[in-house]
This record gives sequence, C-alpha cells and structure tokens, in this order.
Amino acid sequence: MDDYQYRMPAKIVFGAGVFGSLAEHCAPLGKRPLLVTGRRSARASGVLDGALAQLPGAAHFDAVDENPGTSCCEAGAARCKEADRDCIVALGGGSAMDAAKAIALLALNPGDCGAYFGTDRFPQGALPIIAVPTTAGTGSEATPYAVLVDGAANTKRTICGEALFPKVALLDPELTATMPRDVTIATGLDALSQGMEGMLSKRATAMGDVLALEVCRLVARWLPRAAAEPGDIEARARMLHAAMLSGCIIAQSGTTVVHGMGYYFTLEFGVAHGLANALLLAPVFRHNARYAPDKVAAIAEALGCPGPESSAA
Repeated sequence: MDDYQYRMPAKIVFGAGVFGSLAEHCAPLGKRPLLVTGRRSARASGVLDGALAQLPGAAHFDAVDENPGTSCCEAGAARCKEADRDCIVALGGGSAMDAAKAIALLALNPGDCGAYFGTDRFPQGALPIIAVPTTAGTGSEATPYAVLVDGAANTKRTICGEALFPKVALLDPELTATMPRDVTIATGLDALSQGMEGMLSKRATAMGDVLALEVCRLVARWLPRAAAEPGDIEARARMLHAAMLSGCIIAQSGTTVVHGMGYYFTLEFGVAHGLANALLLAPVFRHNARYAPDKVAAIAEALGCPGPESSAA
C-alpha cells in the first residue's frame, strides 16, 4: 500500500436548513463580510436575500461570470478593499466559490491576479472564506483551488494554497432545489468525473479511493432522480454530499487529463464544464483500464456497469 497524506481543514456543516446558521458561523471569522455571487441566480433564488437578512451589514459583489477570469476577481478585490471587508462569503456554484477564493487572497496580497497562478504563491494568506454552494458538482467548498480563465493564455489555470480552503462550508440541500435540470445533470457529472479522476490520479490516496467509489455509487443512484424530480430533497442532499466528497478527493489528488481537455470544450465551444468532462470519461477510462484494470473495474462496479473483463468477454 502506498504512503499518502490527507488534510481537510474545512469545517463541513451539512443538512437541510443549515443555511440559517450563516451568521453564527460567520461571526468568529469576521464582522464585515463581502458576499460574492453570480450575476443572477443567487438573487433570483432568494439565497442572496436570505444571506443579507442574516448579515445586514454585508457588502455585495455580484459580477462573477459563469467562467470567471482574472479581471473579475481583481474587480471583486477592489470592492472588498474599498468596503474594508474582513471575510468572504461565497454564495453559488463553483464559479462564485473560485472567484471568492481569488478575491480573498487579492485582498491581502499586492499585484495582479495572474501573478498567483501556481501553488502557495501568496505569502500574506487570504481572508477567511465561508462557502455556501447552491449547485452540487465542483466540490470547491472542500478544496484549496481557484480555477480561473487566464485571458492572456485563453485557458483555465489554477491558483492553489492552504489558505484557500474555506474555513466553513454550509451544505444545505434546500438551496440546490432551484437548479434547472440541465444544470443538475452537468454539475452532477462534474462530481462523478472528479471522483473517477481522483482515483486514477498519480497522486491518488487510499482514503480518496474509498470516497471515489462512494461518489460513483451516489451519482449512479441519485442523479437520475434529482434530474427527474427537482423538489426531491433526499436526492438533492445525496448529490450535494457526493459533490463535497469529490472535492475532498481532488483536494488531495488533483484532477487528470479529463479536466485538462474538458476546459478546451468549455472555452472554445461553450460546453458546460461537467458535460465536457463527461464526454471524455469513456475514452480516457478505456485507456486507463489498460494500466489500472482493478481500479477501473471497481469504478464500473460502483456505477452498476460491466467492468473491463466482462466487456472483453
């Protein structure tokens, strides 16, 4: 068995209604929060109003795009500094959470956002972050990554650092019930992809492998139900749990060529991130089966599919 390290400093608070404890969890981290959201969904769903009701003195930055770039994060950091904020609350999907992480580090470190692509390149740390996901896919609430569009290179790049782990992640499945069917499916496939990739990564861990197989089982059983029955809170809860687990996996292992190639489909053709990954899973894992047959067979079994040996027969 290979040696491994596993660190997960984010506090996970999971359950229907836990969004109502936002102020309680925010208070120890800061008194002047900045709410970071996308342009429409948080307001349309009522999540923004719910946050403002709990944090009446909060400032708000709502210019996060679907695939946020460095300029968006720099604008958010300027808003954070101008309003003299001392903590960040991310409300939304992976885009809002990733942008919030970059804003949190830019609030304390000088220069342009693009200077921080890479690992541990911001010596002053970052403002504390609370993540409140409203989609069930990226698992960004449990990772130290901010994945952003680098306009100069026309690709997605990653900022990574211990300080970008959210201090608290509030996972309330009720907040995901307003996701449209296509978003439910795309984000669910992203969680699946992260679980599968994490298990085949060169940095895979024995602990992550256990979580990856659970992600596969959860997505196979509950994603069809969440897509078919939007108001099914049990299905929403199971998928939100799966997404968080997928984040716990890639926080240690990273992703693989599936994510790397999928970014091209998203940036060049507008394919939703999770769907872009899903299109690549079959060919990539057909290749992986030649080199890690036992792991691919275990994934296939968890998904309820025939493994490589059965397929060959």
